[in-house]
Amino acid sequence: MITLKGIIISIRNEIVQYKILTRHFFNRLFQNDVVDFEDQMKERTIAIIAFLAIFSGLLTFGFLEKYSWIPDEGTSWIEKCALIIFFMLVMGFIAVLEWDVIIPDVRDYSNLTPLPLRTRTLLAAKFSSLSMFVGLFALGLNILSIPFFVLFLPQWKSQSFLYAVNLFFAHVLSMFLACFFAFFFNVILIGILMTFLGHKLFNRISTLIRSLLLVAHVLLLFLYMRVLFVGLSNIIPLEKLKANDFVTRHLYDLFPPFWFIDLYETLIGNTDLPFHGNYNFALIGLLVMIGVFYLTTGLSYRRYLKRLGFAQRKSTHFKRLRESFVSIFNWFFLRNPIQRAVFQFYGKTLKESMFHKMRLMAYIAIGIGIVAFQFAILDIMSEGVIGINKTTLSLPLILSFFFLLGLRGVVNMPVSLDANWIFQLTEVQKRRHYFSGLRKGVFFLNLLPLFLIIFVFFLFLWGGTTAFYHCLYGLIISVLLMEVFFLSFIKIPFACSYLPGKEKLQLFWIVYLFLFLAYVNIMAWIEQELLRAPSNFLAFYSVIFLIILGIRIYQLLFFYRHNKVKYEERLEPVLVDLGYKAPKHKRST
Repeated sequence: MITLKGIIISIRNEIVQYKILTRHFFNRLFQNDVVDFEDQMKERTIAIIAFLAIFSGLLTFGFLEKYSWIPDEGTSWIEKCALIIFFMLVMGFIAVLEWDVIIPDVRDYSNLTPLPLRTRTLLAAKFSSLSMFVGLFALGLNILSIPFFVLFLPQWKSQSFLYAVNLFFAHVLSMFLACFFAFFFNVILIGILMTFLGHKLFNRISTLIRSLLLVAHVLLLFLYMRVLFVGLSNIIPLEKLKANDFVTRHLYDLFPPFWFIDLYETLIGNTDLPFHGNYNFALIGLLVMIGVFYLTTGLSYRRYLKRLGFAQRKSTHFKRLRESFVSIFNWFFLRNPIQRAVFQFYGKTLKESMFHKMRLMAYIAIGIGIVAFQFAILDIMSEGVIGINKTTLSLPLILSFFFLLGLRGVVNMPVSLDANWIFQLTEVQKRRHYFSGLRKGVFFLNLLPLFLIIFVFFLFLWGGTTAFYHCLYGLIISVLLMEVFFLSFIKIPFACSYLPGKEKLQLFWIVYLFLFLAYVNIMAWIEQELLRAPSNFLAFYSVIFLIILGIRIYQLLFFYRHNKVKYEERLEPVLVDLGYKAPKHKRST
């Protein structure tokens, strides 16, 4: 028999479960496929929020500083809209980074299913944790921009303190809702894909989809900054908007930043916008996304319940052909068993580990974004992309640089520390084979496929001969760069411990940036000169060969002899002894 006391106890228990699950899901958001350490992610989140706060504050000051002496004649909504676009791009990028922990995964379902939990409690806790996470970043984005809005804009509308308070709350509400919309738009995209594609197909293509979205957001952020350099009129041409033709009317309805800027202006009493009334789309869109979130997450939950305990069957198509190819490849390039072991361990780990793949994709996305930004800044589109200039010649150099930089970083991250014991127990004296297997893995599994894709691209632009010279040059330069990056690397890839923060990027980023710019510009200039006299390529490659040979001789005769494989990183001492040593006559005591 159901009693009032039983209902109260049930509600109280459900509230306790809701609080615990919300805290659990919120903490899970600080451990994703890009950063695996929760404490490290929290520290980086604080640093990122501080950077976003400073950047958005400076951006807001640049937008609104003119209103300190020029009256606002109802055009400040353009600057507000530009800021909303930036906030939404940032939140979309963050949502893609957090993709793997937004929707509960197999580990969550396996742990939570045996517990007496209601589906509504789980979904409410997940939604609350995501809302807290978005609110954290939305607060960082707005905390230094709000004072400039309150300082510059109210003076031209009203001297009343209540108007300034109204503008403050309108700004906070509109900006926060825009951030929520951008974040949850990507969330429901995940849910819809999982629901309609199914668990098996979604797992196969989720990495590709996520990588494309990551690259797209980076491109949009770089292009946004490019447009800001030219002027806001390129983002929102006021004359075009006032035309109210067929195209602009549909732009009002389909471009979400217009919805939220209309909400902003409506709350402060400005109804003179050419697209007034579209704030309804913002409110309806938020409600629809919340409903779709609960629906897709609930369907995903039920589908996972049916699939728990069933392992996926591995495909055996072309198994014999693949084994024959692997045998021939090993006979030619991996005749040493240690090289073969490291090569296979490296390749299979990078293929199967979502954490390492997404961390690598973050580097590649930055490289692609820089390429697009460089093209936009130099306006070479007017000259034609097919032209042979430093910008087009630097394209593979930039991509391979960030590819190798990402690989150099991800091989430090262990997939399982237990894996290094088999290497420790079977370690041989000739350590060069461990690192030779790694270099061959980077070359055959990463660099060679990358430049084959680049060759196909330039084949249609420049023809076979020039494309071959260009891609061969980039490949050889990338091999040299790989030797430099892995010069002092003395670990088994993905199998040794790692201490985050040893790179000290926050201290030396200016030096790294200078070296990157120098590398790209010098190498592109050298290639441009060599393409004018292709007969000099052979001499140049001979010089590169001698440099690589010198690196190998240094490693074989000195470095590998005096350094052991570093399976475990050692913590830096808390106290520094300043190098003091006791006198010889006192050392015995």
